This record gives sequence, C-alpha cells and structure tokens, in this order.
Amino acid sequence: MRFALHGMCSLHSNVMSDIRLAHDTGYQGLEIHTEKLWRYIKAGLSAEQFKQRLDHFNIEPTAIDIIGAIEVTDKASKAQLFEDTEILCQFAQKIGAPTIQLNAFEALNGLTLDQNIELTAQNIRSIADIGKDYGVRFQYEGAAWTPIATLDDYYRLLDAVGRDNFGFVLDTWHFWACRGASLEQIASIDPALIYNVHISDGARPEEGAPWPDERELRGHFIGQGDIPLKEWVDAIQSTGYQGFYSGEYLNDQMWEQDYYDVATKMLKGMKALF
Repeated sequence: MRFALHGMCSLHSNVMSDIRLAHDTGYQGLEIHTEKLWRYIKAGLSAEQFKQRLDHFNIEPTAIDIIGAIEVTDKASKAQLFEDTEILCQFAQKIGAPTIQLNAFEALNGLTLDQNIELTAQNIRSIADIGKDYGVRFQYEGAAWTPIATLDDYYRLLDAVGRDNFGFVLDTWHFWACRGASLEQIASIDPALIYNVHISDGARPEEGAPWPDERELRGHFIGQGDIPLKEWVDAIQSTGYQGFYSGEYLNDQMWEQDYYDVATKMLKGMKALF
C-alpha cells in the first residue's frame, strides 16, 4: 500500500518543507498543495530544483491539488484558467507529477444540473487538451455541497468531457457527506477511472439541512469521525485500485498543531484501515 502526504494537512507550511515532512513521517508520495506551489513558482524558483528535492528524499509527486473554479464562463476568467493550466502542466511534466486535480464550485448555482455539467465539461475538454500535450491527466473532485457531487454526476460529466486523460479522485468525506454514492456503487467503479483516493473523516449535516463551512465538519483525524471508513476502503480496494491514498482534513484548530505529529497521526490512521 502506498500513501501520500496531502499538502492540505500542513496548510501553513511551504511546499519544500512538505517534501521533507513526507519523507520524515514515512510517506512514499506528496500530493502538492497548489497555493504553496504558486508561491514557489512566483518566488522565481524552478521545477528542476523541486525535482531534485523530491529525488533527494525519494518522494513521488502523486498529484497537484487543485485547479479550482473550473466552471467559470466569462472570457477573462476562462483565459486565466487555461493560462494557469498551461503553467501547472509544464511544471507537472518537469517534476513527474502525472495528475492535476480539478474542482468546480458554485459559480453556476441556479442553473440546472444538465447546464452545470455541460458548461463545466466545455472547460474541462480544453483543460484536458492542454494536458494531453504534456502527458498530464486530470482528476475531478466534486465538493459535497456543489452541483456536480454524486457518483452519478461524475459519470455524466465523464461522458460529457469525452477525454481519455480525465478521471476521478475518490474522497470518502465528500461522497459520504452528500450521500452521493453507495458502497456497492463505489465497488463497481472501473479502477482505470480512479486516479487517486482521499481518505477523509468527519461529520455531515442532517439530510436536508443547510451546509455549514466544511471546516466545522472536517476537524477529525482518520478514525475519529462518523464515517465507516473501513467499509469505504474495502469497497475501493475491491475495485482493484492500486494507486496512492492520501489523508485529508480541513480545520483551523488542527492546522495550528505540530505538522510532524499531524502527518504521523494521519498516516497511522490510514494504515489501520488496511
């Protein structure tokens, strides 16, 4: 089993420190937090330096997480989206990161699900075509409170995109929190569509209740929340998936703890599930 440190677990650190942290706490990979990566790039530092540090600590870059708000429709925002995609794809190719995550949020709220899927798919097609030139693929994650969040929605988006370098990241909290997939549905996913897995614990609102800020629901180490994670991991494993697992949380109080301790606890929690 292979585990990646998710850069969200050490949110207020920097990306070079994350590489050492992943190594020192026993991970094999790093899911690179994009805001940290943008700071690194804008500071004038190179992909070559980044790759050297990855190689020095024997850490595999499993994904860059995330390009967000991919559902934008205005001309200026789309131009910026595709420019950012090109820069991140160039960087990913140079460091050997195979995958970049895509997230759509709530810019299209008020439109139908069909409209959300079609407008989002239009942008993803362009993104995927940019990535194709660099050998980069893209994993979609639908946040639990957003329009495209259930597994059925994922499949509809996949069909609308129609690109072979587009697939899914399975996040246990997002699917469980939105009641977006049964364990039987998870177990039936073609493993070729699963690019990465996020193991996240937490709580969720009562059915039909409004969504609070997700940080109120995701302040849990693995095994300390309400999700039956062993059942979820068993369902994912039954697909034949052989890739990386990364543990994720979002919580202000946990971000102020010692990141070495946090990373260690997250890894211990993941290993206990297997």
